[in-house]
Amino acid sequence: MYNFDSLTLKYFYEENKDFILGSVVQKIQLPSRYEIILNIRNISKSENKKLYININPKYPHICFIDELSNKKRGIKIPQKPPMFCMQLRKYLNGSKIKDFKLVKYERILELYFDYFDEIGSLTKMCLALEFMGKHSNIILYNAQNKIIIGSIHNISQEKSSIREIYGGIKYIYPPQKQKLDILNTSFSTFYEIAKNKDIKEISENFYYFNQALLKEVFNRFSGFDEIFKFLQGLQNLENKEFICSFWQGEKSVNNSIDSYFSNIMFDEILSSKKAKLKKYLSNDIKKLTKITQFKPDNLKALKYKENADLIMAYMYLIKEGEKEFKIEDKTIELDETKSINENMQKYYALYKKAKTSYEYNFSRFQEAKEKLEYYEGILFNIENSTVFEELSDIKNELIDLGLIQDKKENETSKIEKIDFRGYEIYIGKNNKQNDYLISKVASKEDLWFHGLNFPSAHIILKVPNNKKEPNKEVLEFCAKLTKENSKAKNSGKTSIIMTKRKNLKKPPNTYLGYVTYKNEIEIII
Repeated sequence: MYNFDSLTLKYFYEENKDFILGSVVQKIQLPSRYEIILNIRNISKSENKKLYININPKYPHICFIDELSNKKRGIKIPQKPPMFCMQLRKYLNGSKIKDFKLVKYERILELYFDYFDEIGSLTKMCLALEFMGKHSNIILYNAQNKIIIGSIHNISQEKSSIREIYGGIKYIYPPQKQKLDILNTSFSTFYEIAKNKDIKEISENFYYFNQALLKEVFNRFSGFDEIFKFLQGLQNLENKEFICSFWQGEKSVNNSIDSYFSNIMFDEILSSKKAKLKKYLSNDIKKLTKITQFKPDNLKALKYKENADLIMAYMYLIKEGEKEFKIEDKTIELDETKSINENMQKYYALYKKAKTSYEYNFSRFQEAKEKLEYYEGILFNIENSTVFEELSDIKNELIDLGLIQDKKENETSKIEKIDFRGYEIYIGKNNKQNDYLISKVASKEDLWFHGLNFPSAHIILKVPNNKKEPNKEVLEFCAKLTKENSKAKNSGKTSIIMTKRKNLKKPPNTYLGYVTYKNEIEIII
């Protein structure tokens, strides 16, 4: 992962300064302790944009976002705004951005505003955005006397002996490392530092160039004179295309930053949500696995019954007071203090007790086995989820099961639909979707696909009345789709079952999405 650097910030500033300067802040939101969204409007352009500021130490960055990237970042606005949000709203809401500055050589942007208090007195305010890894911060201060009003993260002397940040003290810039400016450096000086192609050393000696960026430049050019000129051009804002490609984007620096970090955040948040949901299941799965390790048998009970039956059948051969009785190569232990009939009744009582115990343990075993299969299916659904809403469905399912004590989430996932050779194919990614597909979407002649004896998505192939039965190509496509959305997706040969919807049955009092089937056809993929 690339780190947001001062050169990218410089390009972002140059690309977007005309829009930001003179815009009015219409709304301020703090989704989390690392994020701020400024809804700003450029009156001359009659355009609204969301300026997204993230100071998470993992991926500090700034960009304008749209609804798609907002969704990918999992942004949710809390009902009760934090204290710093209230401070920003007090001083900045409705204010025009009077000045917009980039601090030279630093990853700091400054937004300047005019604030008028209740009696109409003017105070110039500054919102400093610092994108410096673990030291990233957002600070509001009085631009006239430099006194800090508030910050998203307060830094006391206990946390840092170099620079304190909290309300009431003067705002100062972070200490700057002394480096060279390549625009004011001769080629010979550059060559002496760069001749060994030590990327780390070059980065430590020059402003603006991080190691990842330098590595890309050195891969692109072989001659030091070419590299030197290219780096000078980069700092002079002459190669926007390179910066965009560095962030794996195109044309716009803003869109490149947005796309790169929203994808990273999406993957991280999705993985985190998956891990959290799996954790809720882990303890129960351990218990169920322990129960299903050994299948109960009825041998002990049958042995007691056999002993009792033999005593009854050969009662006339047994003498009172005997310690054992041998018949048919079997030896039956007897209690010499009890009568023959009492010994028989004793074995029948032991049989009844052992049988009751077996029935209880077998029922417990079967229940645990079914529940374990169901939980393993949920684990697969968690792993197979590709959007936040699918995980919300699963979370709500775990809430219904009593595994999570929380309020249900309102987000609901959309069922994926594919069109293939004129047929509609639906993919159920979780038990809620599976249940809906079988109950509401599938008609009796539609085809249902599932993995044979392993977790998979439920695939429904719609077969309209006015169409012929789907051909082999369509059926194989659905079977392959089932495998791709199953636990066996990386296996070799895999068995996929197919049957008509009318052959499915939802037994009463069973788990969500559970069905039994008949008249299935096995397809090997």
